[in-house]
Parts: sequence; structure tokens; C-alpha cells
Amino acid sequence: MTNISKYAALKEYIPSGDPKLSHFEIREEKINIDNNNNVLVKNEWISVDPYMRARMTERKNYKPPFELNKPMEGAAIGKVLESNTSTLSPGDIVKSDYGWRDQFVASNNDLIKIDPIDIPIQTYLGPLGFTGHTAYIGLFRIGALKENQTVLVSSAAGSVGSMVCQIAKIKGCRVIASTGSDEKVNWLKNELGVDEAFNYKKIDNLVLHLKSLAPEGYDLYFDNVGGQFLESAIFRMKNYGTIVICGRISQMNATEPHGLKNMAHVLVKRLTIKGFLIFDHFEDYSDFENEMKNWILDKKIKWKETIVVGIENAPSAFIDLLNGKNIGKMLVKI
Repeated sequence: MTNISKYAALKEYIPSGDPKLSHFEIREEKINIDNNNNVLVKNEWISVDPYMRARMTERKNYKPPFELNKPMEGAAIGKVLESNTSTLSPGDIVKSDYGWRDQFVASNNDLIKIDPIDIPIQTYLGPLGFTGHTAYIGLFRIGALKENQTVLVSSAAGSVGSMVCQIAKIKGCRVIASTGSDEKVNWLKNELGVDEAFNYKKIDNLVLHLKSLAPEGYDLYFDNVGGQFLESAIFRMKNYGTIVICGRISQMNATEPHGLKNMAHVLVKRLTIKGFLIFDHFEDYSDFENEMKNWILDKKIKWKETIVVGIENAPSAFIDLLNGKNIGKMLVKI
């Protein structure tokens, strides 16, 4: 039987500047189950994430650009409607990389069956998905987090940043959180229990403000924004401190790159600065999943979701994400 899939497509590449709704288009295509594509899945939730901005240019990157006028890719959770394979049955919940569309056909080899614990299935796109996994790997594998450290987190009310804050608190660290609105500051302080939180948009001199919050300096900085915030953080790191480079959302739409002017401090303080991609760490997922499930069941982890409804609104959800209009994980509900 022929099915109709509605999907979001990129119409043209965006070399720099802000993505606009005019760069995207909602299209339809016919899909059929055959011997190679033997499972029909209806997406229920899809994730939009900052890394996708890099795939909207033709520049070489760690993932190839999105194909123009084709269904875009991204993490998604869906339900099997039809199956020609013994490994999956109708009703099974699966995780895939077939986001930005309402339904699709695929090989069972491209799908991961999940058995949700007593939590909503979209948690596998948030705390139990790339979001939580990224925070976990960044802190423990890259940052070598230790108890009682002073940890600075930028974009702390975002999906990854909010997980970083909570994991660091679980490990007994002092957490200083930066975010972009007073509402997010209140959530970080009152709900997530960070030690200090501030709205960076209200700070005149970021270096002095960081000093006032932690005069002794920072052991670890989890960087989600890059740019001038990274430069300011370098000034306030302790000797032998570690900076984990996870994202650069402040530079995603920049027309001109911002280079660091204080590399001498990296040398003198003997800092370790290391970037990472979660796509290199899938072999560590089971360790992360077991620990995160325990934290969730023990109610040590909280999360928020900013939910946009309808595949036709996925582009606007993505644009809002880049503009910091989300608290916690940005999701599209189909």
C-alpha cells in the first residue's frame, strides 16, 4: 500500500546569517514498504538540535550537508505501523535518524527498538538521548570531572547545559550557570539547584562578574557557546583547568568568526581545551544509559521540554532554538 509522507526540506544552503522560514519548504512524497525498506514507522517526536545548522551549508564538516529538497535527518522517536521483519512488530517504539518527517519506511537495521521505563518516550531524545549522553561524555570522558570542583556552564538552561548542571551537582560540584533570560535563571536556581545563575545579557563586564562568583577561579568550563564567552572564561580558569568544547551556538549564524585573543593565558595556565562530538562515543552509550536511568528513577534529574506541534512547524522550532527561545529540550510533536 502506498503511503504519503510529509517532510521538511532545505530549499537552499545558508552560508552565514540567520536561517529564515523561506529557506525551508514542507513537501510530500509517496513511500512504500519493499524488501529493502521493510518497516513503516509513524514518527511521534522529532528533535531539532544546534549541530544541524552546520549541515545547512556546503562547507566540509563532520557530517555531510543536508540534501536540498530532500527529507532532512535528525533524531526521532516513532511507532511501527507495519513490519516485514521478525525483529520488529506493529506497536513497537523505535529510535531513528529519520526526523523532519511524519512517517517513513526504512530497513530494520536503521532502527533501534526501545523499551521505555516509566517515563515518556520522548525522554529518549532528551535525558536518555543525545542530550544526556553529550553531557555525560563531555563531563566524564572529556572533562574528567572530579568531586568538589567549581564548574562553569554556558547556555545552562538548554537541553545539554541543564543536564551538565545537574550531573555536576550530583557529583558534589559547585555549579555556576549562565543563561539568557531571568525566567531561565529562576528555573536553574529554584528547580535545578545550581549554586549561582545569571543572565549574561545583563552583565557589562563578564570577566569581572565571573571573578565575583568564583574568586578562586574555575576547574572546568563546559562551553556551549564559544565566542566572547569562551574568551572571558579563559581569563578566569584555574591553573591546569579544563575547558570542554561542546558547541558554539553564539557563532552558528555569525557572518564573521570570532577568534580568541588571549591564547597566552592558555599557555601560562597550562589549560586543557578539548572538543568532542557525541557521534564518536556511541560505544559508551550503555554505561551512560544505566547511570542516567538510575538518576531519573531516583528523581535526581529534572528536565523541561519546549514543544512545538506539527511537522510543518519544525523549521520555526529550529529557528527559535538558535535564538534561545527554548527552555530545556526543543521537540516537535507530530
